[in-house]
Amino acid sequence: MHSPEQEFTTLLNRGFPSALIEQYEVLRSAPGIHDLASRLKSGDPRTVARVAAWHAVLHGTSTVLIGLPLTGPGLEAAVATVLSGAKVVFDDPDGHPARALAALERGGAEVAVLDSARVAALAAEPAAAMTDLSELRQVLHLGGAAEFGEVPLVRLQQGADGVVASVRDHDAHETVLAAIDAVRTPGLAREHTAAFVARLDEAVLASMLHALQEHGVLTDPSIAHDVAEVLAAARVAPRHHAVVERWLTALTGRAVLARDGERVRGAAPVGVDSVDKAWAAARALWTEGLGDAAVIDYFRLNADHLPGLMSGEEQAALLLFPEGRQDLADALYRRTAVARQLNAMVAAAVGALADRGPLRVLEIGAGTGATSEVVFDRLAESGARDVDYHFTDVSSFFLTTAQERFPRHGFVRYGVFDADGGNREQGFTPGSVDVVIAAGALNNARDTDATLRRVRELLAPGGWLLLIEPTREYLEILISQAFMMTAAEDDRLRSGTTFLSRAQWLHALAGAGFGRTHVVPDDDHPLAPMSQCLLVARR
Repeated sequence: MHSPEQEFTTLLNRGFPSALIEQYEVLRSAPGIHDLASRLKSGDPRTVARVAAWHAVLHGTSTVLIGLPLTGPGLEAAVATVLSGAKVVFDDPDGHPARALAALERGGAEVAVLDSARVAALAAEPAAAMTDLSELRQVLHLGGAAEFGEVPLVRLQQGADGVVASVRDHDAHETVLAAIDAVRTPGLAREHTAAFVARLDEAVLASMLHALQEHGVLTDPSIAHDVAEVLAAARVAPRHHAVVERWLTALTGRAVLARDGERVRGAAPVGVDSVDKAWAAARALWTEGLGDAAVIDYFRLNADHLPGLMSGEEQAALLLFPEGRQDLADALYRRTAVARQLNAMVAAAVGALADRGPLRVLEIGAGTGATSEVVFDRLAESGARDVDYHFTDVSSFFLTTAQERFPRHGFVRYGVFDADGGNREQGFTPGSVDVVIAAGALNNARDTDATLRRVRELLAPGGWLLLIEPTREYLEILISQAFMMTAAEDDRLRSGTTFLSRAQWLHALAGAGFGRTHVVPDDDHPLAPMSQCLLVARR
């Protein structure tokens, strides 16, 4: 059994059926039909999302009366009906109500699409009492509240993106976005955050260059080196070549080093004192409200261990989880200003949805439970009635730790899930969850595009993806967690970056079939320079 969204995608993949449009003179002569057809053929994400929404609400209908003007939503509703193979009956929205009633009776429409004023006019028309509307099982109407005798009505509303949904669903969307936007981070200035990011980048770049120069390479501006020569001199393990190549991209991109064609020129030696001063400047800004000192000290620790990390003689995971402890990970994922902000936003969104009724949540790559814990607390506060929360990770280590950490939450169950694997093969049913949470998990997927398609498959129609991700090249990650990340096979490989940009994420989400995307924080937010975002997307 395929969902309406899957069927619509299949219909488009077969090609736009112009012949069906040509059957209806009123439709083929509509002013915007050619532009709409062109946008659908090209796969324009916004247009596809709008028409797919109409297809979803009209799914399973054999005859539809369209009584809206054939522009905007009226045209999209008509095309969605034709694409689904249903018959369309057109009604002049400015015609006499009696003619519309006659068209409903004569055409045998099961569903009528009207505006609310037209519904009121039909209901008030004396001929309504004598009209046989036994075939009419539903009226979909845009606008205010309306009544039409015993006929069931569903009020629709357009979002800012033009996508139609029932008012209940539209209200849910607006409620969730309002809950997210209501989360505030007090006591921080954007200028302070931007200054910290600049100082941290300087410290990391200095450490990168110092680590390479310690191996006797890139110490002279007059000498250019092949990348392979640099990797060999620095004793970089083959599995870490891509990471250090990104160092060189960062160093040349920030003009610390210079390119000479495909080669890289050296620079004046960077001393230990310079590295120490750069890290001290970053630490001073960080500890003024951005997070625990342990976080900046963790990145400095990685910087001091770069020779061993590059060679593979040391493991980055042991620096993040020394002796299996999660103290550093907790500081990194729980107790930074940006983590608190984004985790609180996810919790606000899930809480707002849980307040409306039963909710099935799947968290992918839950790890240490930093995001989970905030969501659990929000759900527990509201009673968590009829919530099923599936906490998953690719590693059973995190599952054991989480069960010990969160024993009091009876609405949580635990399981292994690999975002790089197939859903069915792992026992996960398509369309079985209402919300998927992935906090810093999908950047470690091999192929983000394929993973997003599988995530969308898991969601029920109208379901939510709440995605926390870095959206710039985090230099501090290049000297730490990058040494334990999965090699990318998607846009990151093509662009030579560790993380997708905001624009790349939005493109990937649209390509996977998600619509109604929303990204926070905006550019003027105090934490915006950190370039970590919550991306909200709907199936």
